[in-house]
Amino acid sequence: MNWRIIKQGKNNSAYNMALDEAILLGVIKKESPPTIRFYDWSPPTASCGYNQKAEKEVDFAELNRRGYGFVRRPTGGRLVLHKNEITYSVIAPASGFLNGSITHTYSEISKALAKGLQLMGINVALEKGALSSVHQREVGNPCFTSTSRYELAYKRKKIVGSAQVRKENCFLQHGSILLNENQGEVGEILPNLDKNKKEKIVNYLKKKTIAINEILSFPIDFRTAVDFLIQGFILSWDTEFFNVENKLFEEEKKMTEYLIKSKYSSEKWNKKL
Repeated sequence: MNWRIIKQGKNNSAYNMALDEAILLGVIKKESPPTIRFYDWSPPTASCGYNQKAEKEVDFAELNRRGYGFVRRPTGGRLVLHKNEITYSVIAPASGFLNGSITHTYSEISKALAKGLQLMGINVALEKGALSSVHQREVGNPCFTSTSRYELAYKRKKIVGSAQVRKENCFLQHGSILLNENQGEVGEILPNLDKNKKEKIVNYLKKKTIAINEILSFPIDFRTAVDFLIQGFILSWDTEFFNVENKLFEEEKKMTEYLIKSKYSSEKWNKKL
């Protein structure tokens, strides 16, 4: 495959999710190339998985008090707080070396991410655990409380969390790569918990998750980390061809704007009202 790699900085939540889906729709129509995209979030944003009940996952009064955003992802998985991180998305046909099950695709993408982290000086492990679909949908069970099959951990602490959706033999997989902060703060935005319970979850998540700059002796910034991750894909997927650019096609831009207005900025989608 000939891959397009897009490097972006901070965008709002509706734009981030709309662009990922717009590219997926373009790939399905064979109008967009297979794409790897890196981005961040402004303001910090809590996102829930497609199947989750937002009001049971998030304390919206607390979220608003902090000035954070909220969005429902098109992929599955559980609650994530996107704050000073690197988010990646891989959008492509499920063909060639990526042909096969979701687990196989997870494995190939995780190997590329692991190589990028290794280039930074971080040796991570591919976790072999697996979560049932029931466990994935449990209320109050943030994404980073446990590690699914072929997700990445450093000394048993989760550093990457991912989710995938498939449509017409194409897929969108995106995930959170912790850069400056672990997921401890998630415990403070969960609903219907007293102070003691929230503190326990905060401490638990701090023990179970770790960020890149909590490991490295010398801090690394977003752009530098992304460059290492790009090299990880290039070296791991050495049969592929890559073009690093920020070019979006006009149809992708139009679809992104449409999805922002009709979907990802609406409470009907985000809260499933």
